[in-house]
Amino acid sequence: MLKPEEMTKVVVVGTKDILEETVDTLHRLNLLHITDYDGSESGFSIGKPHRIASKLSEYLVTLRSISNQLRISEKDSVEKKVSVKEIPSMIESKLAELEEEVSKRQDAIRAVEAELKAQEDLEDAIKPLAALPLSLEDYRGYESIRVFVGFVDSEIEDLIRDKTEQYELYTGTFEGRRVIALAVPVEKEAEVSKILQDESTFVELRPPNLEGSPESLLEGIRSKKEELSAKLTELESERERIKEEYAEFILSSEEYLTIETQKAEAPLRFATSENSFVAEGWIPLERYDEFERRLSESTGGKIYVSKLEVDEEVKDVPIALKNPKIAKPFELLVNTFSTPKYKEIDPSIILFITFPLFYGLMLGDIGYGVLLIFLSWIIMSKVKSGGLHELSIILLYSAFSTIFFGIIYGEVFGLPLFNIVHHGAVEYGILGINGPQIGMLHLPVHRFAEVESLLTLVLVVGILHVTLGLLIGIRNVTVEHGFKAAVLEKLCWLLILFGGIMAIVTAMPAIMGGAALNTENPIFAGGIVLVIIGLIMLVKGEGPIAIMEIPTLLSNIFSYARILAIGLSSAGIALAVNTICKDVLFAQGGVFFAAGILVLILGHTINLLLGIIGPGLHSLRLQYVEFFTKFYEGGGTQYNPFGFIRKYTEE
Repeated sequence: MLKPEEMTKVVVVGTKDILEETVDTLHRLNLLHITDYDGSESGFSIGKPHRIASKLSEYLVTLRSISNQLRISEKDSVEKKVSVKEIPSMIESKLAELEEEVSKRQDAIRAVEAELKAQEDLEDAIKPLAALPLSLEDYRGYESIRVFVGFVDSEIEDLIRDKTEQYELYTGTFEGRRVIALAVPVEKEAEVSKILQDESTFVELRPPNLEGSPESLLEGIRSKKEELSAKLTELESERERIKEEYAEFILSSEEYLTIETQKAEAPLRFATSENSFVAEGWIPLERYDEFERRLSESTGGKIYVSKLEVDEEVKDVPIALKNPKIAKPFELLVNTFSTPKYKEIDPSIILFITFPLFYGLMLGDIGYGVLLIFLSWIIMSKVKSGGLHELSIILLYSAFSTIFFGIIYGEVFGLPLFNIVHHGAVEYGILGINGPQIGMLHLPVHRFAEVESLLTLVLVVGILHVTLGLLIGIRNVTVEHGFKAAVLEKLCWLLILFGGIMAIVTAMPAIMGGAALNTENPIFAGGIVLVIIGLIMLVKGEGPIAIMEIPTLLSNIFSYARILAIGLSSAGIALAVNTICKDVLFAQGGVFFAAGILVLILGHTINLLLGIIGPGLHSLRLQYVEFFTKFYEGGGTQYNPFGFIRKYTEE
């Protein structure tokens, strides 16, 4: 927690006769983050893959192609795990036959889809011509006549008549657009073409090279399309049958081949000599004893495993984040920004607290919070792993925070939970009781009535959040470059921040009231002194140009006002929807009451969607921009051990 898993670099040395057993054990342990050998040591070369590697890769490519054609995904499940002992014989007996069967079905599906698309294109070409009283053969086959067919957007007959008395014009309407067929002498083609383009924005249609009336042809096309659609449905049903029949075999075989290919190609990452091999990599320090013992047992004690001494400045340590299970989902947000470096603080546990806190402060409604719980539960039940699953857990935490602050604000879908007194008049809440007194806090805290207090609160939250970031920054820079550098790079900003706050807060009454500023006030004077000291340290550490960044610090603090702004906008939308429905639509009864129900559902649905996106994005922005920039560099390499977590097979 707060720091990545402590790692140690290890070297594994053995003779080539135990290479296969070693690779099997390393893969089963799923612990060693292998450092690829670069070929720089004399007497050693990059190892060669197992002779079966090419065959395994070929099988794997074929199987993945079949899986893609059948649209099999990780969401598809199997009834029970398949023993790896059964799979090689299954692959030999089933793969070639399955590939041929799937390819035949897929080729047939593609042929029908292509024919169906051709019929649809032909239908689209003929449909506009059905608005004209001509057969398709009437549009072609003339030597002395040019026939223009297409859409026009204005009357053109008078313009054509000015150019020639010899013409035939047929008109119709298709989907609100005017369609024409215009026949003119060939010698007038250029002039008429210019009129069509300049005066009516002519869009030409090209009649298909067919014969017969458009209506009869369209009827034949529709019949053909129905026939092709039925055939396509039959082929797709057959493909679905194959998928259901072979899904277990494909998923288990693909997993088996992936694992065996990884193991067969593992020597490409080792250093090898004529008789021995060397593998280097990283493992969690606390797992070293288990790692050494398991390798020794699997090779009969023939393997040599040792820790390597590493330079303090080593850069290639893989990062395995170490957090309590409850905070694990927030590692997704950290890694999305950038994986931390080995000596940096991992902020996942901090995000576990602050992200839902900011989210709840913004949305703060019991009704929306309950709906978010149901939504996150549905996602978690459908998606069992991966980024979407982790996001649903984050949403669940945020939903509980939303309910908590909904109680503080006394809001349920924008309606008051407790009684509220407005200018002596009582607005009765859902519970019909006055809010409780908790210490100095009297519920509810009405957001629209307590804007100034809430603004002060969110700015204080912002100051504390930024301060925490700077304190972590002091620690990170101290570890990386020493305490002096930390003082000049980070502590100076704390002095400027708190010195500025002391000076501004002390001067605020005078500024707001127009009174004279009391410069002898010790708090004001102390704040100015802190700012000056901070500026001196800042210039010494980062140069005079760093002074230009001071307004950024102020904007970072004011940025937390978005917490209140987003919350007020959400509450305002909910209030507007409720007021429209209650005072306008419900009051009139009848059909207006039904319309009010629709407006109520639609309005709160839209507000909920905005409530999911807005607080989520703005809370994340406060983490990434206002918080992370005070201490976080990132750029680490994620820990990726050699191994595989089996889902469909078992040894």
